[in-house]
Amino acid sequence: MNETSKLSLLQSVVRAAGLDGWLLYDFRGLNPFPAQLLKLGGGILTRRWFLYVPAEGDATLIHHRIEAGTWQHLLPDENITRELFAAHEELDAALRATLRGVKRIAIEYSPMGEVPYVSYVDGGTLERVRACGVEVVSSANLLQYFLKWGEGDRQAHDLAVQGVIHAKDLAFRLIHERLVAGQRVTELQAQELIVRELAGRRLEFDHPPIVAFGSHASDGHYAPSVETDRALEWGQCVLIDLWAGLRDRPMADITWVGFAGEPAEEYLRAWEAVRDARDLAIQLLTTRAVEAGWQVDRAARDLISSRGFGPDFRHRLGHSLGRNFPHGQSVNLDDWETHDTRSLLPGLAVTIEPGVYPGPFGVRSEVNLLLTEAGGVVTTPIQRAPYPLGTDRAFADS
Repeated sequence: MNETSKLSLLQSVVRAAGLDGWLLYDFRGLNPFPAQLLKLGGGILTRRWFLYVPAEGDATLIHHRIEAGTWQHLLPDENITRELFAAHEELDAALRATLRGVKRIAIEYSPMGEVPYVSYVDGGTLERVRACGVEVVSSANLLQYFLKWGEGDRQAHDLAVQGVIHAKDLAFRLIHERLVAGQRVTELQAQELIVRELAGRRLEFDHPPIVAFGSHASDGHYAPSVETDRALEWGQCVLIDLWAGLRDRPMADITWVGFAGEPAEEYLRAWEAVRDARDLAIQLLTTRAVEAGWQVDRAARDLISSRGFGPDFRHRLGHSLGRNFPHGQSVNLDDWETHDTRSLLPGLAVTIEPGVYPGPFGVRSEVNLLLTEAGGVVTTPIQRAPYPLGTDRAFADS
């Protein structure tokens, strides 16, 4: 294989994983990863295809005869062995010949569907491949090597952080000043202010921010609308979750909270549980005390359960931080919705966002963390206490 080809990095990852090879497979875009990894450009592919990348030696591309011209355009690496088929018997013969003597290979699937974000190869195709006598393992960790932050990503992320923090500050300041003045303030008014501020900084987002008052904050993905818009009342909580970023760069995703007046005792108990779970997760990641995403979720979840809020923590601890969308494709901090066994590799980033939602109120705290060789680095400010909005010390403790 030519070391300057698009496949050389895939081959090095295969060797690092101790595997014989990596079998990429797609049919009509059902598996998005091969096109991403190979940087395939234009061209119409209507038949299934396989690309076997061995730990050593040349790769083998298995594709339909009718699409030979398209493949010469998409992947013209002359060091790739090409096996063409038309009938399904020819496909099976090509697979057997390619995988002869091979023991363990990676494919985009997850045992028992534990990590559905990488499980794209259908069961029938897995059976077809296993019939060649190979052991199939998940490519989940291999894929993560291609999702790491690169040159300029940290700087772009920091600009996004500055933008979302400033927009958050303006929104809470608006709410505070309206309370002090005895004026009405609604969720949509705060949301519109945030949207204007982000747009003014040319930061992009896929959905307007969450601004939730009172019981609306107990809905983890509440979205204010004309039909649901609520004016804040004294004694209600405030939750603002916003995310944005520069195009094709890592986003910033934060959640901060406040209370109209002095926070109620039960609210503070919930906040303390969330805060301590957040800080425990940060500690585990900064000291590299854990290896997989599920372990962080489990530790934080156990702490929240020990405070009596276990049933009220109804989502995973955190997600991978994406580009253009807040949710990325790499490891999540999750032992709730899934059992995410993927490794916490340096160069990836996650959110840490424990939350409890008893019903009358909801509380969540969210920070971003970049994994490095030396340990996790928190890239966003950390809220130390809820804002007691409308009081003299509204912003004194956070």
